[in-house]
Amino acid sequence: MEISSFDDLVTAGLKEPVPQRLLLVLLRAVPVNKSIDQNPDGNISGSGTLAPVMATDLELTETLRLETLIADADSLGQPWDFIMVSSLSRADGRLPQSSEAEPYLQQMTDAIVSGADLSRYAVFTRSGDPAALQAL
Repeated sequence: MEISSFDDLVTAGLKEPVPQRLLLVLLRAVPVNKSIDQNPDGNISGSGTLAPVMATDLELTETLRLETLIADADSLGQPWDFIMVSSLSRADGRLPQSSEAEPYLQQMTDAIVSGADLSRYAVFTRSGDPAALQAL
């Protein structure tokens, strides 16, 4: 299945034979010399760096909606532009606990801070569209 939106990612994850825990890191685009622009459709373009704003994990369920994630994240008062996503499952078929997600969330955050390759993660805009991040 081609992932062309956050909703597609949720649908694909729900089809997996074992329960999934989503790992989510909210990112803020930090412009370099004010070179990041937000188009009227909400897309961001330009150059800059990414800063992690918040990391969390959620059980992947049929009721998970991007709109709810956005509302919850915005209620914290920290501005953010992208959501980076990965998933976690267990070989024994049980749902991983939040405590098991912590080291993976830390790896994701460290990858952002260090400027590592993020291509193994799915990254979406606030509208749920895939984002293409390029290292410069």
